[in-house]
Amino acid sequence: MSTTEHPAATRGSSAASSRTWLLLTMSVALGLVGGVLTSFGQTVLPGGWSALANSASTWVTIAFLVGLAAAGRWRTAAVAGLLTQAGLVVGYYAATEARGYAASMTAVIIWVGTGVVAGPAYGLSGALLRTPRRPIRVAAVGITGSVWLCEGLRYLWLATDATSHSGPGTTAGWCYIAVGVLLPVVLARSMRDRCWALLALAAGVGVAAAAFVVVQATFLHV
Repeated sequence: MSTTEHPAATRGSSAASSRTWLLLTMSVALGLVGGVLTSFGQTVLPGGWSALANSASTWVTIAFLVGLAAAGRWRTAAVAGLLTQAGLVVGYYAATEARGYAASMTAVIIWVGTGVVAGPAYGLSGALLRTPRRPIRVAAVGITGSVWLCEGLRYLWLATDATSHSGPGTTAGWCYIAVGVLLPVVLARSMRDRCWALLALAAGVGVAAAAFVVVQATFLHV
């Protein structure tokens, strides 16, 4: 019996492999470019807009977008999401050093650790956005806005805290909250999905808030 692979199957496998490697390469490139833009954006963007260059939301959104490009390929999406975060950390701190600012190795380690979790999670959420399995689909949809909503609430708290009065301000806070709520509403496939996705969003905000507390505590104690 012949074990020779059919030429069409071989070509299909080769094309799929090429698409995977292209996506992974693009993930690294997007991360590097995003990291550099983040570093420069912190000093270029005016007022509350500077929040976009000093925000976990924008970073995880990049992982989500590459996950969309890997629809249905959850392993590839998870790796691609991870690579975006690695590229963002490298690009950001390389640009920061090149601009004459010292980069803390502790900060690098903390953000790498954060990216190891957030990158695959958001890559997966993008890839699973259209899965036919409702529980997975609505969880993926709900996750998309969780960090945006969590950061928006944090910005409002910083703006009103008498001992702080820091952060990008209330306008940025409300904008972030709006994005966080609208993302699952817009991305969900049906009204039923939207209701479940908003519940998933609430759970995701709790997880994101816990992650923020851990990151902040780590910065304060190292």
